[in-house]
Amino acid sequence: MIAKYRGGRVPGPQPVAAGGEDLAAAIRHADGRISAALEDFDFRQAAAAVWAIADEANRFVNRVRPWDLARAERSGDAQAGRELDAVLSALFTACTALGVRLAPFLPDAAARITSQCTPRDGRLPDPAPVFRRLGWARRARDAHHRSERGPDRLLSSDGHRDQRRIR
Repeated sequence: MIAKYRGGRVPGPQPVAAGGEDLAAAIRHADGRISAALEDFDFRQAAAAVWAIADEANRFVNRVRPWDLARAERSGDAQAGRELDAVLSALFTACTALGVRLAPFLPDAAARITSQCTPRDGRLPDPAPVFRRLGWARRARDAHHRSERGPDRLLSSDGHRDQRRIR
């Protein structure tokens, strides 16, 4: 959204956006929840504390509807522009917090998030997916299996080549 609505330039620090109190609290309490869970060797609860940030960020977006704020700003509503800056700043803070707190659990994903949240020459890099779509993984797996048995032949249940062709 920062790329779309602010040309990749992160708004400066803002007061907590209206409706963003729960998101700010999720970020603020994450470290304590993660530490307490890890002391008990409860990795599931530690990861849940991290995902609570993402869940609350999603709820926040649905509540404040930044696309409506952007539309109002384009129509000349300066207050909507200030609110949009506060919303984008809160979401940027949440993404940055996710990158830091995910590192022990999903280091590669955390690095991709951190990279997306690191401005270069005053602008964020172009947005890119952090996780591949599940359908992509399934298609890659299916393609791999097809290449093992030949591109145009099926394997029968006993592992021998079936004479039917794949259509």
